[in-house]
Amino acid sequence: MATTQIPQWIFSCLDQYANCACGIRIVKKMGKEGLIKALEAKGYPCELEIIADPKDTSEFPEDGTYILTLKSTGRKNKSTEDDK
Repeated sequence: MATTQIPQWIFSCLDQYANCACGIRIVKKMGKEGLIKALEAKGYPCELEIIADPKDTSEFPEDGTYILTLKSTGRKNKSTEDDK
């Protein structure tokens, strides 16, 4: 797995919206599986969807939209648990 660190804003978006448009750079640096595994290790089980022109058959479409979506929105948030 690549040693690239996942930016904090990705975690913030996932916490707030349960999805995040992460962009091509982080996906290319870490690889699709590397990014998914790194997020899962941090407690964020996600799916990656790449939306692109069907004619673009490259692995990382330049004009694509890279969306991370939490598999479950029932993720345990420490601050929510502390409030109870």
